[in-house]
Amino acid sequence: MLDFKQIQKEYSFLNDEIFLDVSRVVMPPLCVQNVYSSFMKEYICDFDSDVVSRLWDMVEDTRKKVAQLIHCESDEIGFVKNTCEGISILANGFPFEKGDNVVLVDQEHSANLFPWIRLHEYKGVDLHIVKSINGSIQIEDIVNQIDEHTKLLTISSIQFSTGYYADLETLGKICEEKGILFCVDGIQALGRMHIDVKKMRIGWMASGTNKGLLSTLGAGFVYCDKKYTERIIPSYASYQSVENHVSPPSITTNFEYLEWHKDARRFESGNLSYNCILALNKGVEWILELGMEDIEEYILSLEDYLRNKIKDIHLPVVQLDKKNQGGIICIYYPENKEDKVDEICKEYKIHCTRRGGYIRLGLDFYNTFEQMDIISEAIHKIDLL
Repeated sequence: MLDFKQIQKEYSFLNDEIFLDVSRVVMPPLCVQNVYSSFMKEYICDFDSDVVSRLWDMVEDTRKKVAQLIHCESDEIGFVKNTCEGISILANGFPFEKGDNVVLVDQEHSANLFPWIRLHEYKGVDLHIVKSINGSIQIEDIVNQIDEHTKLLTISSIQFSTGYYADLETLGKICEEKGILFCVDGIQALGRMHIDVKKMRIGWMASGTNKGLLSTLGAGFVYCDKKYTERIIPSYASYQSVENHVSPPSITTNFEYLEWHKDARRFESGNLSYNCILALNKGVEWILELGMEDIEEYILSLEDYLRNKIKDIHLPVVQLDKKNQGGIICIYYPENKEDKVDEICKEYKIHCTRRGGYIRLGLDFYNTFEQMDIISEAIHKIDLL
């Protein structure tokens, strides 16, 4: 069971504000805010000549915690700047040939779309697009797009625009049976839904840390199953990604080849966003303490409760099968009512994504059932506009 007293303490700064925008940007708890704020003093301005070693110790500790969260080995984790960079590394480095194809869904965020369009544009790899139906994605429609030339299926864990939570375990089994790589954009689920990359047979996953993982903008990570590590050509080359680098006063004498790390560090590039990774370290540490399965169960109970409270409204709500719910509720309203909707949200102190006749409510473990009652009242008021 979640420690609600601790959660309330960590989010005491919210007071009576209702934050429902985790699908857009993080709301870090005080413990994460504090370690992030301490970074400059603790690591940069203390005249410690061994600061680089301490930074890398922190990075390795974070790598272990992320691996624990998603159930993999720590050497299968590499740090990047964001989700898009993580997806791009795969798109640029996988040994595609002309005539190969990638299967993806029409709902994808640009982070899991534009790298594949670029791949198609510059390498001639075909894209097989799965059409969604009323916000949902049918497994059989995905299977129908897979053929003998398919090398990779990529999908978001949870779709950013509808809240559709993909059946990753079933899709992973299909990919394994057909011998294709299963790639997942994990950012909307990680820290909120329980992700087991081995059970789900995920070959590659990329995620920024600035949503459910409680860190901030500027960092992310990739998970690469060991069976794919050396098949994917790194997009960058730096001393962090290779074994055979030198330190001053030595100089490089081998100009023939690079001895890449044989693990996911090969995908890292130069100095990392250490301050963001420090925040990630604390965020994941707290998530693990709270319990990932308890977090997921609680978020889904909030979603069930709120969906039931607003089931009588006339506004269109994206309806999802229960198994495809992931803590996001999307509602549409007439675009000409946008100013009125903004006023109502401000009146009720609700912070959520609102744009172009669309409301997205992203739920997390710091939200409460009492807040769901307030949100329901506000939505019913919007329904009467």
